[in-house]
Amino acid sequence: MVLLVSQTLRLPNPQALARKEAVSRDIRPGRDHCQGLVSAAAKKQNKAGWGHPQHYEGETRRLTEAVKSAANPHRIPTPELQTLLASQDLSFDPLSTENVARQQQLQPGAFVEIRRAESSQRGVVVQNIPENGVWTTYSLLSGGELWPHRHSDVMFYIPDFVDRDLVSRCGTKQASSLSEHEIAARVTVLKRLRNFEIAAEHSSKEMIYQLRDLYDKLRHPDPDKAATVTVEQAARLLIDGPQIPLLTRFAVHQYLFAKSRYFTAETFNFLARPVFAVRSKQDVQTIEAVDDMVARRDPVLDGFVEKAKVLVRAARKREQDTWSEPPSYQVDDSTTFTPAELTILRFFRIALRNNRMTQRDPFLPSLSYLSKRIGLYETDYGPRIAQPLLVELGVMPPWVDPVERVHMSAEENMSGGLALLSSRLTRDELSSSSANTSAARPAPSVPLGPEDFYSRDLADHLRHDFGNTPVYVIDDFDANELDDGISVERIPSEPEHAWLHVHVADPTSVLPPTHRIAREALGQMSSLYYLDGSIPMLPDLPQLRGLSLGKTGEQCVMTFSGKIDQEGNIVDYKVTPSIIRNAQKLRYNDVSEALGSPLGGIHFPFGGDESLFPRSNASSVGESAVDDLRFVQKITGTMVKARVRNGAMEYNWPTATVKIHSKSLPEVPPITNRPYRWSGFPKLSFRVEETRLQESGARGIVAESARMANRIASLWLRDRDIPAIRRVSHPHMETIPGGSQRLMEARDEHGFVDYSLIHQEVILGTVAYELTPGPHAVLGVADGEGYMRATSPLRRFLDIVTHWQIKHAMLTPDAPRLFPTEWLQNLADHANWWESRQKATLRSHTMYWSYKYLERWLVEHKEGSPEAEQFERSLVAVVTNVGLRNYYHQYWQSPCQIWNLGLKGNIIRLEPTAALKVGGRVHVKIDSIEPGITSSMSLVRR
Repeated sequence: MVLLVSQTLRLPNPQALARKEAVSRDIRPGRDHCQGLVSAAAKKQNKAGWGHPQHYEGETRRLTEAVKSAANPHRIPTPELQTLLASQDLSFDPLSTENVARQQQLQPGAFVEIRRAESSQRGVVVQNIPENGVWTTYSLLSGGELWPHRHSDVMFYIPDFVDRDLVSRCGTKQASSLSEHEIAARVTVLKRLRNFEIAAEHSSKEMIYQLRDLYDKLRHPDPDKAATVTVEQAARLLIDGPQIPLLTRFAVHQYLFAKSRYFTAETFNFLARPVFAVRSKQDVQTIEAVDDMVARRDPVLDGFVEKAKVLVRAARKREQDTWSEPPSYQVDDSTTFTPAELTILRFFRIALRNNRMTQRDPFLPSLSYLSKRIGLYETDYGPRIAQPLLVELGVMPPWVDPVERVHMSAEENMSGGLALLSSRLTRDELSSSSANTSAARPAPSVPLGPEDFYSRDLADHLRHDFGNTPVYVIDDFDANELDDGISVERIPSEPEHAWLHVHVADPTSVLPPTHRIAREALGQMSSLYYLDGSIPMLPDLPQLRGLSLGKTGEQCVMTFSGKIDQEGNIVDYKVTPSIIRNAQKLRYNDVSEALGSPLGGIHFPFGGDESLFPRSNASSVGESAVDDLRFVQKITGTMVKARVRNGAMEYNWPTATVKIHSKSLPEVPPITNRPYRWSGFPKLSFRVEETRLQESGARGIVAESARMANRIASLWLRDRDIPAIRRVSHPHMETIPGGSQRLMEARDEHGFVDYSLIHQEVILGTVAYELTPGPHAVLGVADGEGYMRATSPLRRFLDIVTHWQIKHAMLTPDAPRLFPTEWLQNLADHANWWESRQKATLRSHTMYWSYKYLERWLVEHKEGSPEAEQFERSLVAVVTNVGLRNYYHQYWQSPCQIWNLGLKGNIIRLEPTAALKVGGRVHVKIDSIEPGITSSMSLVRR
């Protein structure tokens, strides 16, 4: 089509022509120079590295040159790769090792999209190498580089993208130089990769008009609420057919990642759960409004900045004046925020929740601009600035940490295919024939509604009455949900055997799986324990209050009984609904002292905090209880030895934890148009616990008894061929010949080994919830026996599912199983993701408070004081990985662990030649501490 444009004819102005000729003369030399460069480039079109020549060998030559250049060890990475590498954390962290171990290796030949710190790269997996206790994947990127990354960096995955035989010919990371055959293999892989990228780009362009209004289709109809969407659900809006083409899925995936103003990617293991949060309409409008203010340099910002300066300075002075006071607040009646300023504050609050490092930060430009305009924050103008701004502007209390605490609602789980039960149970349909033997005709069966509890105990006729047998319920002094107790039964005719009974609270005696509370428990998955409070899985209702053990009188329980021989083997078992009548509540420390087992594996590096914890009182444990528990300790000791003989091995690692001693922190006040004046801070105490603490004294008795019960639950379900969710830990893989044997020899009597040996000798086996009774290598449980969750149904949803499944099979052994295999598999997959995510959240939460304690302690003990000097002399870092180049700051750094503090850190400002040996100890001092959503501590050599 030819487009005709009508123009008015104008005669040239003589003066204008003269000026034009003068300008032409001035620019002619530059133009001639440009023409020369173009000619030179044209002459070199056949040389490698110069564009795409027209003949068929051009791409091959260019890719060959790219591969050779990338293999040069002295080549400086591209800015995109520098961004990727600078933000990678390849350190070994035992607290997250289990989460890493859950993830399967990425298979060679697979296509991967790697995202981190707003950088996106595409590549093909070449190999997986064990490095410092975990797998590091090396992928061939489209630029020819062989680049390291972790499973968690991968956002899109296509298995068998290229033939594995071809990948095997590409060479390895260890190769000092590439052969011609290896170069040719890499070029072939890159051609396949480039073809896919070109096809993906064309597909995205074709779909751009369909994608433009995707947000309006996906957002929640309520403008104040967010929504969630999977990549597949979003693609379904664009495709009518049963199958979603791969390129369509990839195009939608890329679009959702690119539009970070509207969509935020799942923060944990996106590959396992490719879900995006769809921002609420109000959040999007807030971001757009503030960005517009900043772009226009709206005068509203001038007033806000001046008001902020006054508030920040006043907040800092008040913090100093009330440093040691308990937390409190009052309304600041002298200051009022305008509606536009409230929009800015809402922008800060939304930015606080933005902790994903795989998308462009939509808050960063405006957040940086405003914090620089305020001018009272020295260096960090990035996402970390949101919290101190909100605190000092009087919006967010300083004793509220920024780590987001969320869980899936029951509605979200149901929309994702995890509806608790599609069938409708009735009040009487679970009763066995033996339960209905009365002469009276049973009442007609009535369906259970979402608010209906069981009207009676369906397992009443099956319950064994333990009478006056003492049941010892042992827990922490401040525990509320007491799930289990233990009792022991000696066998006079078989002195070499004894029965150990674990009595577990029985919420399924009143709570059916059709109840609304059960659905809400599915959404929360477990009770959540934070340093400043807890959120129980089951609500405080009259029908549920008598479930926690330790109360006087009759209590319904599920009892898991094991007959144990002198070698610690389970030679017989029983699972029985039962009744206990003599529960005795005891505390860990009291029992440990009474048994003569000193509390080990805990210390207070800052001293003086021991007095803040209740003292043990051995006299509270009666003589008969001591005799019974000493006998139980002997039994559990033999079971531990049996597991160690079977290969049990765990690592010992120090972990920092903080106790917040304020009995009741002030409620977080609502946000209004007036700021708050915060005063004081809660009293904190800091301690370091080693993982082996859980196996000492009374804790070891309870832990081993619970393990026995969990094993017995698996055996009971296995022997009846009933599907159930097990916790499977596969054997470790040797990285150094003889490594496994050396670790076995290095274990203590409980199977613990020093962390530094594990991450240098083996790769921990994968850990996951599965339906097969597989091995639990960490605990030394054999393949075929299985291990599951059964002892904490008041606190964990998987445990209550186990109880429902067992009890249903007891009551109706010939009926179809309550929870079918497919549903259990979906729940297991969800539990794998959720548990890893929740543990990561708790780690971030604990790290924030630990670093906050340390930050405040350093303020209270000025540099040069005797306490500060003694503290600095005690800081010894254990190097946990090889040095990494920090391309942001242009220095080398090494991740480390401060053993006596139980905290991670980074030793920074290292010279390239000052390589630190993994496992080596380095005297350091603190350079900076940054508490936040992703807390960090920088150290320098001393």
